[in-house]
Amino acid sequence: MLQSDDTLSGTEASVDVSTKANLDKLVKIGENLLKKPVTRVNLKTGLSGPCKDFGTNKRVLKKYAKLLSDERKLRQLTSPHTNKSSK
Repeated sequence: MLQSDDTLSGTEASVDVSTKANLDKLVKIGENLLKKPVTRVNLKTGLSGPCKDFGTNKRVLKKYAKLLSDERKLRQLTSPHTNKSSK
């Protein structure tokens, strides 16, 4: 599970505020989350803690994006609706 930030408040937590200043704040928050370690919730305690051997959220998202990209390519190769000759 990727780490989330449940401490957003004020305009940062609002989906209705799209000012440049607020969007810049949200970019900074997202960049900081990418640097944090992947966490997982302990079902016995309800507390979250870092997952060993997973690294950062950025690393896991890159790995997941690659997995999705590879899956898409495979589906395109095996789809009867894809024009394979133009690739």
